[in-house]
Amino acid sequence: MKMYRIVFALATLLLCPVTKVLQAETPHVLLISIDGMKPEYVTQAAQHGLHLPTLERFLREGTYADGVAGVVPTYTYPSHTTLITGVWPAEHGIYNNSIFDPMKEHPGEWNAYFDAIKVKTLYQAVDEAGMKTAAVGWPVTVGAPIDYLIAEYARSEAIESPRGHIVHPADLYSSIHVTLPAGITYDEKKTLWTIGIIDTFDPNLVMLHLSDLDSAEHRKGPFTPEANKALEVIDEEVNRVMQAEWKKHPKAKVVIVSDHGFVKIEHSVPVNRYLANAGLIKLTDGPKPDIASWDAYAWEAGGTAAIMLKNSHDKTLLERTAAVLNKLASDPANGIERVIGPSEIAAYGGFPDASFLLDFKPGWTAAGGFNADRQGRHFGGNHGYLPGHPELRASFMAMGHGIAKHRDLGIIDMRQVAPTLAKMLGVKLPRAKQKPVQY
Repeated sequence: MKMYRIVFALATLLLCPVTKVLQAETPHVLLISIDGMKPEYVTQAAQHGLHLPTLERFLREGTYADGVAGVVPTYTYPSHTTLITGVWPAEHGIYNNSIFDPMKEHPGEWNAYFDAIKVKTLYQAVDEAGMKTAAVGWPVTVGAPIDYLIAEYARSEAIESPRGHIVHPADLYSSIHVTLPAGITYDEKKTLWTIGIIDTFDPNLVMLHLSDLDSAEHRKGPFTPEANKALEVIDEEVNRVMQAEWKKHPKAKVVIVSDHGFVKIEHSVPVNRYLANAGLIKLTDGPKPDIASWDAYAWEAGGTAAIMLKNSHDKTLLERTAAVLNKLASDPANGIERVIGPSEIAAYGGFPDASFLLDFKPGWTAAGGFNADRQGRHFGGNHGYLPGHPELRASFMAMGHGIAKHRDLGIIDMRQVAPTLAKMLGVKLPRAKQKPVQY
């Protein structure tokens, strides 16, 4: 009789649906990026007159960082790619928001395409483990191997202003049965789409990028009434997505990140105009000159500018360019904190093909074009500065099953985020060398 019971029990286990067993074992992580959110928005919410009940809950009931030291440059696309690969831009291949295109052969084109990423991503590792993935608005995902994807493409401005979406599968919108009310914000649309994907498809990894705060900060600056209002709305959106995930999976982990901090800017420096004045860029004729040819070019990224040389092995060109840049930096009105030379660039992990980097002081920003200098005017806010500036630190918070409550991690490295997420999901990212945070 005892042997019969054992055999019967084994047979019962074998007859159980495999999918149910797998569902009980597979992890679920909701990853939400709030573009441009400085950690002080949450850690000092009361001081800034902010009401953020959802985000402040992470401080009490979860693990959080006082700040996240970012990458070079502290820009959206390089940072978001580091968040899901665990390596610096020099390794993952997304060096800037925009592509390098001094001759304007592809005007306004951004680094939207997955095939530009040179290392394995988190969502690839999750897919290889047999789990499902979803992404809504996550940068650099056009053509990515993501099961349920709403990818942005063809941005043409620093402010988040997508021109369209590429959707996979093609019938995704009709499958999730989401009705978009007229007049709602872009973040609200992404929130509704994400909830629809969670409810319909139940992915193991869901990645959502919310950008309305970044837009407000670009227009008006950080901690302004417009920026604060945008984040208070985002706080509500985060709660709705989080509750949708927890309704499906009460043990799911929710991770909130941002890509960079922000500073108020008051001065704009058209570096390429100075290079043109020195004869390093030849311009076309007319009221709106463009580049006819170039020997040196400033690939601007807000608070940094990568100086690219047509021939980086030309010693005379290197010396000539260095002289122009050092003269530019010697004038305090230009706000250049330092000129980083060829031998130093590799240590910063960004712009591997640049010959020089300009590090601007907070308050100054590199400007594109060749118009007259606009110094002294109010420009709102910007980022892109070297991550050593504390104002540019990003955010990290996590809450859910198995995550310690009220744990302050101090300052962490942005490259730690991807290995942390990989650990939560039970997958590996071999190229990510930083240790996961202790959550």
